[in-house]
Amino acid sequence: MIKVIPLNDVKLGMCLAESVTDSANQVIYKKNFYFTSRDQIIQLLDHGVKTVKINLGLSIVEDRSKKEQQEIENKVKKELENPERRFKKMTNNIIETKEIYDHGEKVVEDVMTSVRFGKALDQKAVREETMRIFKDIQNDPMVSLALLDLKNFDEYTFIHSINVAVLSIALAHHIRFADERVTSVGQGSILHDVGKAKIPINILNKPDKLNDTEFRIMRKHPNFGVDVLVQENMDNDIVKEIILHHHEDFDGTGYPNRIGGTDMKRYASIVSIADFYDALTTQRVYKPALAPPEAIQMIFSLSGTKFDPRVVNHFIKVVGIYPVGSIVELSDHRIASVIAFSRESLLQPIVKTFFHKDTPKILNVEVISLVHSELYILGIYNDYIIKSTEIFSKA
Repeated sequence: MIKVIPLNDVKLGMCLAESVTDSANQVIYKKNFYFTSRDQIIQLLDHGVKTVKINLGLSIVEDRSKKEQQEIENKVKKELENPERRFKKMTNNIIETKEIYDHGEKVVEDVMTSVRFGKALDQKAVREETMRIFKDIQNDPMVSLALLDLKNFDEYTFIHSINVAVLSIALAHHIRFADERVTSVGQGSILHDVGKAKIPINILNKPDKLNDTEFRIMRKHPNFGVDVLVQENMDNDIVKEIILHHHEDFDGTGYPNRIGGTDMKRYASIVSIADFYDALTTQRVYKPALAPPEAIQMIFSLSGTKFDPRVVNHFIKVVGIYPVGSIVELSDHRIASVIAFSRESLLQPIVKTFFHKDTPKILNVEVISLVHSELYILGIYNDYIIKSTEIFSKA
């Protein structure tokens, strides 16, 4: 919902529905900018701005008492008070986490190959990989989420399944499912596309968009996946639900059974949103990748239609408004990457700066907690790309 709001009524966490310009038509704040301090509102007042258009659907407005807000602010400041130590800890753990990703990709490849050629899939390997990912997320979910950009175009199906597993396990863990249920969600997410092993290779690997006939065949992969479970005697209702219903939508327009709302259990809803997010942020021949914050905004906009609003709210807490690895422009026009954040302060993460926007050849590396700084994020910056393995490199 878009609403024109007097500037005096703007609250922290509100999101601009369109860019705000000064009298010379110069952009002050871009569309999708989040207000994170009173100074930003005062700046607009100084420019004579009286009203702004706010996207209420994307806004994060705290509904807490002043006492509760102060308690949360103190908690967040303590949580993010040593950004250098936080960055160092993540750097030390990144190699081990990448090994889990690499191993998981091989597990998925072996599973898909076995199913394609009518062999038994290695259920033990799937369970063990799930536990590796779960343990890593329990240790530090930010490190696992940092490696979601490990996209391998030629091995998309394999790394996609691991990315979806990481997101789904992190989300199920955040929701505080019992460990047994988290591991079932993990196994289901690793196997969510197992039915694609029954899809003809020429359709599965087609570099362009599928035609109507090919798409109808592709839409059968959830049913094919359940057939695989039956053949493998995998009697796990959560895994079955995920494989069969991860393409269902909250409004009942998905497939294969067009169920939605309260009829769609939260396990499939979790994997559905993880699947969609990873697909949005992955470049394909027929579509460019969205920057993670753009993908988050799209998911926000689909809350209540494609996605269960309850799951969306939890997903944003896990992944963030500016997910780990997002490239952003700070208020001093330095370009930085998001390193970590508090789930109670999604708009003020820890960032690692690289250079000033006007002098990109001169490095200016610094790790900053925006909670403890006057700096704030102006918006995302799409003109610079860097992989997480480079961001957290010890070199």
